[in-house]
Amino acid sequence: MRRPQWVPALPDLRGLGLALAVGSASLALTRALPPSPLLSDVLVALVLGAVILNTPLRRAIRLALPGPDREPDEYAPGLRYTGKWVLRLAIVLMGFKVQTGLFARGELVLVAGVTLAALPSTFFLAHGLGATLNVRRPMADLLAAGTMICGASAVNAVAPVARAHRDEQATAIAVISLFSITALLVFRPIAMAVGLDPSVAGLWSGLAVNDLSSAIAVGTQMGGTGGVMAAAAKSFRVLLLAPALVVLSLLRRDAGPVNVRKSAFDTLPGFLVGYVALAVTRAVADRLVLHHPTYGAVLTADRLLVDLCMATVSAGMGLHLSLGQLLASSPRALLVGGGASVWMASVTLAMLAGEARGSHATATLIGGVALAVGWASYRGGNRAEVQERLLARRFESGAPLSLGEARQLLDRVERAGPLDDPFLRRVMTQLHPTIGELIPIRDSPLPHGEGCRWITYWEGKSGWALVAIARDPGAATPIHAHPHRMLGKAIEGVLEELRFQEVGAGEIELFSRAVLGHEELVEADGLSALHVVRAVGRRAAIDLQLRGPEMGRPGRLLVARPPVDVLTLAVGDRLQVTEESDSRPGHGGEGAGVGRVSVASQSL
Repeated sequence: MRRPQWVPALPDLRGLGLALAVGSASLALTRALPPSPLLSDVLVALVLGAVILNTPLRRAIRLALPGPDREPDEYAPGLRYTGKWVLRLAIVLMGFKVQTGLFARGELVLVAGVTLAALPSTFFLAHGLGATLNVRRPMADLLAAGTMICGASAVNAVAPVARAHRDEQATAIAVISLFSITALLVFRPIAMAVGLDPSVAGLWSGLAVNDLSSAIAVGTQMGGTGGVMAAAAKSFRVLLLAPALVVLSLLRRDAGPVNVRKSAFDTLPGFLVGYVALAVTRAVADRLVLHHPTYGAVLTADRLLVDLCMATVSAGMGLHLSLGQLLASSPRALLVGGGASVWMASVTLAMLAGEARGSHATATLIGGVALAVGWASYRGGNRAEVQERLLARRFESGAPLSLGEARQLLDRVERAGPLDDPFLRRVMTQLHPTIGELIPIRDSPLPHGEGCRWITYWEGKSGWALVAIARDPGAATPIHAHPHRMLGKAIEGVLEELRFQEVGAGEIELFSRAVLGHEELVEADGLSALHVVRAVGRRAAIDLQLRGPEMGRPGRLLVARPPVDVLTLAVGDRLQVTEESDSRPGHGGEGAGVGRVSVASQSL
């Protein structure tokens, strides 16, 4: 039985422990300081992690400045684990924080009507702005979700569904936090100028301010029942996290391995099911055992666990966020996040002001116009030709490509003509999977030799294919040569390659032995390139490969006679070998089609 992915392995503990320590320190710091809506556990953890990475503290703990995949670094496995599985645990536990007892019927109808227009139109506008400013769709997803629903918590919840990079996740949290702080300064003067009474002003705060603590603080500034109404409206928005994740999961379900037919249920991430289950449990328990002391203790423990998990995840993001990355990505993200925040605040304010003056028709008209404008913006920026042009522009700029983006780019270029070597090498150089994209390969049931598994992520009509290979710690291939060309690179872990040359009939010589550098492209020219690849050390390894058209026959597999452990060979050693056909899946000349997986193997 293979260890489940959500169970940390020994190599994960170093990075997981560092993120947990920084997250715990942020919790302690925010609780030691006087309460302030300007400070949150998540933001402090993000800043502390970034400070460690971008100062001499990094060298003191031997933390490397990360590449796009957080390699090479001994903390990398644990920080990846934190960003995937601690995050998913936090999202599940967040379901138990949803409160449904704050709503009165009248306010609930009003809040529902305003959010029905404001939230979708904000999502549409954020993506329209993102397309205009050449911001990746996942980043627009994060900024839209944080603005629409519940700030940093929504950003973290959406990140694995949107297939975002970790630096995008961190940048989005920073941007969303900035506009929550801005609301503390400007909302009350605006509410007074418009003439909103404290109750309606509190509703506006709950509907338009991103972060929960900031929304309640802004509502409290309004006086009277403003704080209570802000809490009620904000709680309603938090309830919408589950349906928002469902919709986004359906919209973004094309990022996995190829040729898999998924139902809507299969598309939903497992952590979302857990979130909904706990939210329903909380709603029922609030009505049955609300005042039981044990239930109160459970709620308190859940809040502490969520805070600790979210702080740990944010610390992991900060430990990945170099100052250069932040400065490079933040200006456009700031414009998109700012536009979405101003839009959300303006639409909700206009609709509430109309309702407060007794003009339901005016409020409805404003909501309808907002939806129409937002939808037009979304459609204009998300036409297929526009997205292809933006992707091509990002590719030419040297920006990282996700697996989903690489598939789109390969399809587009293949339709236009043959795939040449410079283009394929550049795709491999810029290819960096996002959060969750490699989860299917880790549990793939498809064998690729002893201790190895594989999945096909893209298969073109020209015979080229994009595949991922997962290798268990210490796993090594036999001496072999592919029945196709291959360009590859390690994404996780450490790989060693041994290269052989034929020196006579039935005799080969080891002429090269090297540990492959991270991001180092490796090429093999078909049946003449004899080599062995193994995962070095106690960590599993994953490499991505672009494999070229099949040569119409099986690959070559060489067996030493007498048997010998090739991993003990030195450069210059020779072996007597006999040749066999390589019957391993993917080496028999059958093509990359055998690397397709079933729905059951892709559960998140």
